Amino acid sequence: MISYIQKYSEVVRSSSAENENAIKLLYNNHLYKKVVGTLREELELYVRTLYLLNQSDINRQYLLTDFFNNKQWTNDKGKRITDREILEFAGKIKGYGWEQISYRFACCFIHLSILHNWDNEDVTTIIDANEKKTIIDFINQYHGANLNLQSTLVDIMQYALAIFEKIKGNMEYYLDELEKNQ
Repeated sequence: MISYIQKYSEVVRSSSAENENAIKLLYNNHLYKKVVGTLREELELYVRTLYLLNQSDINRQYLLTDFFNNKQWTNDKGKRITDREILEFAGKIKGYGWEQISYRFACCFIHLSILHNWDNEDVTTIIDANEKKTIIDFINQYHGANLNLQSTLVDIMQYALAIFEKIKGNMEYYLDELEKNQ
């Protein structure tokens, strides 16, 4: 009989594989708003898996029960666990903070905002300079880029597929750890 963890892992891997196919098509067609949205979807898989991995067995069971009943995750008191809480948790565990900033940035491409105008103006001048610096520093450090505060969204997008692969690779590592610990 397949365990909840195995089934969860299958769902996450399937979703990630679809994201991988989508991001390549979107990137090759310069549909950067959708590329960022797909990165956000993959980031959600990553942070939720990291969160799940770091829960006690009983809390993990609550979360998986919610997941398989198509409910939002709740804690042992029945209170909804927000995306913000999961992102803050990931930031504390990993000590980076790029997850929250990247997630917030990507949400601006999913929900209607001025960032949808990326192909007519450099929308990176609109975002908070400290947040842009954090994103650029992370890309420079982990992807060998040479971006700076004057870099545009198009400059940043050159690293979208590498960023995706990094997030996916980390998520796969956490899924493997989750499966080992079941």
